[in-house]
Amino acid sequence: MECFRFSRLFFVLLVTVPCSFPRNDSLGDDLPRVDNQKAFSSVDASSFLTSFCSDCHLNESRGDGEEYFSFRLDEHGVPSIRDVHSSNRSALVMDDDQSIRTWIRVLEVIRDGEMPPAESVSPSLALKGKMIAWLDQALQDSTTIGGTPPRRLSREEYRSTIESIFGIKSFELPAGFPVDRLQHGFDNLGQGLVLSPALMETYSECARLVADQVFPPIQPAPKPTASTAKPEDLVISYSSSKVVGDVMRLGMKCDPIQRSCTWPSRIEAKASGVYEIVVRLSSFKPEFDSDPMVVKVFARDVSSADSVSHRSLRLLQKIEVTRETEEEFKFEAELYEGQTIVLHWANATLDSDREDKEQLQAFFESKQKQNPKYLAAWHAMLESEEGQGFRGGIGWDRVKVLLKSDGLPEITQSQEQALLKKIIGNPVLFAETVVFDVFENGPALEIHDVEVNGPSRIVDGPREENQRRLQQRFFGGLAGDHRAVIERFLSRVFRRPPQKETLDLWVSLFERHLSEGYSIDESMHLVIRNSLISPRFLYRCLGESTLDPYDLATRLSYFLTLRPPDEKLLKRVDQLTVKKVLRAEAERMIPVSPNSAFIKNFTEQWLDTRRLDDIMPERSFKFSRLDQQNAKLEVEYFFAELLRENRPIESLVAPDFTWTSPRIAKNVYELDLVFDKNKMNDLQRFSIPRGGRFGGIVGMSAVMIATANGVDTQPVTRGVWFLEKVLGQEVPPPPDSVPPITPDTQGAMSPRDLLEVHVQDSACSRCHRRIDPYGFVLENFDPVGHWRERWPKIDQQVEAVVKLSDGSKIKDVTELKQWLVSHPEKFGSGFAKQLMVYATGRPMSFREQREIDKIVEGNLSRNEGIRDLFLDLICSSVFAAR
Repeated sequence: MECFRFSRLFFVLLVTVPCSFPRNDSLGDDLPRVDNQKAFSSVDASSFLTSFCSDCHLNESRGDGEEYFSFRLDEHGVPSIRDVHSSNRSALVMDDDQSIRTWIRVLEVIRDGEMPPAESVSPSLALKGKMIAWLDQALQDSTTIGGTPPRRLSREEYRSTIESIFGIKSFELPAGFPVDRLQHGFDNLGQGLVLSPALMETYSECARLVADQVFPPIQPAPKPTASTAKPEDLVISYSSSKVVGDVMRLGMKCDPIQRSCTWPSRIEAKASGVYEIVVRLSSFKPEFDSDPMVVKVFARDVSSADSVSHRSLRLLQKIEVTRETEEEFKFEAELYEGQTIVLHWANATLDSDREDKEQLQAFFESKQKQNPKYLAAWHAMLESEEGQGFRGGIGWDRVKVLLKSDGLPEITQSQEQALLKKIIGNPVLFAETVVFDVFENGPALEIHDVEVNGPSRIVDGPREENQRRLQQRFFGGLAGDHRAVIERFLSRVFRRPPQKETLDLWVSLFERHLSEGYSIDESMHLVIRNSLISPRFLYRCLGESTLDPYDLATRLSYFLTLRPPDEKLLKRVDQLTVKKVLRAEAERMIPVSPNSAFIKNFTEQWLDTRRLDDIMPERSFKFSRLDQQNAKLEVEYFFAELLRENRPIESLVAPDFTWTSPRIAKNVYELDLVFDKNKMNDLQRFSIPRGGRFGGIVGMSAVMIATANGVDTQPVTRGVWFLEKVLGQEVPPPPDSVPPITPDTQGAMSPRDLLEVHVQDSACSRCHRRIDPYGFVLENFDPVGHWRERWPKIDQQVEAVVKLSDGSKIKDVTELKQWLVSHPEKFGSGFAKQLMVYATGRPMSFREQREIDKIVEGNLSRNEGIRDLFLDLICSSVFAAR
């Protein structure tokens, strides 16, 4: 049920007054007539509907009206022909959300020329204009501004609010935290944010987790333990190491630990403290007269990615290995909770880093000096059929066979140079193969075993330091003044200062717990837990009257930042009812970074790009997961620039730039530019032809992926998307009685042919006349956004030429963009409506939509930009209404 707060308005139509409509003479003399010189009235409106709509939409003459509009006038207060001259009084009912939606649709079909049908008798343009104006005003009088139901924090708002209040970095919601339901395309509307028992349990669990981070329960001191890792207990990642006999050998160095290091797979510090670390090492076939092998021992979080750089890890000890027999190295170091040790051979002869590829070339050249057949064997292996799929030990085994071969051809100087160029061109591949030579012939570092014993004493680690930071933030320099601490805390949690009675209750809760023998920390733990399940925290703007300044600050802040009001906003909260102040604060808070929470959260719901996370395009499109990520980023970077640069509304659909990767720019958008091969996946800004095929919200790869299924396209899906997301028009779901589109099992019909067969059903044609043209005109885009001239599978020409409801003929997406630019108020109002639905948490009433239309018209008439539009909407009565 939509939460419009409609006035109970009935338009009493006294239909006994003679009227004179200009009409076709075939209508007969028994119909009402209206005097065109008088103001249009409710009586005239009733006469209009009876005159021009009765053939299909009155009870006694339904005809084939289902083809046009499943609507009965007599059910909505319009008299039948036989009652038109009676003394009965009829009422045009506009007193609930269903009747309002019905009359809005009546207005739309009359305004857009869908009704009366072309083959029926039609009113004059002047009369039609009067009917449209009267019905528009009647609908405005029947609806109100405001009506947002109690609005719970959405999942993302809840998470970011916790981070903001407590200063917790990257707060993670527990597994199973419910996903919010979408309403009108967004997950933050009041009518969809229900509070189920399961969600309430999850909130209670989250409250405990948060309180535990600030005031953790006291844990008993850990008992010292002794842990040993043998070679088979050490991690082998890629080709970084190999177990040979009773030792593990490390053979090379490079930046990420997964390609050069090893660590115990089952040793993890259970508490932050000082540990005794013992490692037993030796060198294997070191180079003659070489420096000692330098081993660095690092600490790493077990939960961290294996791809981290060793340079980012905390160094515990530096060891020099000088003997080929086992040596024991013992030292003490601090390990923090959840950490283990990492061993890295810092001066290994073999290096696979791209930045140090000359060292890899020197390694191969030194091997050539030791064995003149060495490079010839590698060359022969690469030239063989088996050389196309070599890596690791398999590749080295093939080289070994060739080294032992008597018939190995000599390598020429040019072949040698070409081989070395190929090696340094792909250092990781060759290093991970030649390292098996190192494992067999040295030089390599040998690890015999590792011990970690302790802790001998407890120290503060990152977790303890973070707890101290969180507590300092919580107390805010007021430690000792418990009432002041609680008042300050509740002001942040409830987003307004608590009233004295409310504060007394919370202080009483704290003091009662304290009197029962609990500590200050435990009592504050209770205050946090209870406050985070309070309706005053979980819901915002709970009052029944107009938004007060704190409500207004809250709405503004969550709209633009997804967080509660900051200190700067709260300092001016009492002045926010002054539009100049509200506008200034909004100007300060409008996000300009593509990484902002608003830009990401709004665009991925408005344009449905959140769906990209669940779609994997078919392999034949050659569109990788990284391409999908960049396609989504394109939308966010594009929208951020529109806001930052205050671009005009037309730039939404016909910009002269976009942000994308060179790979997508070349392969999808067909940009004929010179690209840096080393930066093909880096997001960049590109200039594009204004109004061309690609770019803007109706020409982006992410949109085409979101409106397809990864395999093929569906014109209806894209048509519905265009109506709802671009033009802001609601499209009702198909009735249960409407049959699905019959699939073409023979593969001989185009998508257009299939739909034309489908819409021959009268129950389908009305909606599809609105939907299908926009879907067909986007059919030149395949499921990832490539331009295509022919439909695949059936190999037929894509038929994109359509006729819109206003009579405009469109041949492709470039002409669709031209049509949009020539009617900026159409998609401008649709875009503004989406913003206000997202901001206020309610669908827009008819009256609110008219207020939005006026704001958009003003923006266009003054040649202002999208940033200006944001500010005007925020300063509107629609935004300020509860």
